[in-house]
Amino acid sequence: MEVSDDDLDEYGVVNNAIYASYIHSGRDVLLEKMGISVDYWTSTGNAMAILELNLKYFAPLRSGDRFVVKVKIVQIKGVRIFVEHRIETLPDRKLVLEGGATVVCLNKEFRPTRVFPELSARAMDLFSCKVA
Repeated sequence: MEVSDDDLDEYGVVNNAIYASYIHSGRDVLLEKMGISVDYWTSTGNAMAILELNLKYFAPLRSGDRFVVKVKIVQIKGVRIFVEHRIETLPDRKLVLEGGATVVCLNKEFRPTRVFPELSARAMDLFSCKVA
């Protein structure tokens, strides 16, 4: 990804709220690579939502900076999916941000439901995550 001028605050660095958007985009890319698109979720009437997001900043990004968002599912437990995130600059891989998120699966009535079986199965194939 690349930082655009619209992402910057009055100090010339990426606004802290924008990082959540970068992380969201990274999760969408991960789901696509797992063969589960956002369009698929919406077509079933189910959804996923962030329950909790914790971010720790190490260095700012500036206009034109190139970076990568790394996403790793670390555990699936009941209705929750625990995910780790890292943002690193390119090409030097300097750490910009580390984060952790708790994602919940929601049914058609937007009530928490057990993690969707197809997501759980594909996550186990890609990661050595713990499923409880």
